Amino acid sequence: MLKPELNTELTQVGPGTPMGELLRRYWYPVAFVRELDEWPIKKVRLLGEDLALWKRPQGGYGIMQERCPHRRASMVYGVVEAEGLRCGYHGWLFDETGQCRDQPAVVAAAEALGLDDPVDHGRAAVRAALLHDPVAAL
Repeated sequence: MLKPELNTELTQVGPGTPMGELLRRYWYPVAFVRELDEWPIKKVRLLGEDLALWKRPQGGYGIMQERCPHRRASMVYGVVEAEGLRCGYHGWLFDETGQCRDQPAVVAAAEALGLDDPVDHGRAAVRAALLHDPVAAL
């Protein structure tokens, strides 16, 4: 019989666990090709993680965490574009590796503020929030 500590070490497969790190070195079948031909985005669960798998229009596949890091919206309801998967909530675009490639509102806010470097997202987002006048919206 296994000791509880060894049992935990061998059965936990989440990120950062010994077995999780070992099992992430291997390939796993996660979907049939025909599934993504019928609908280009599919939610998959692998090693305790929820992921969004999608097929690009020109072929090729991408996979990333299921929840958008911006507002935690499900990427399963995103829009597949040639460059990647765009979040349906605020429009952030992610490439096939899960890297964010476009943040339309952040760049537009930086341009509206006249910032030289629209990549400085932290400063642009704070200033963009200050532009909103709740009284003018009434």
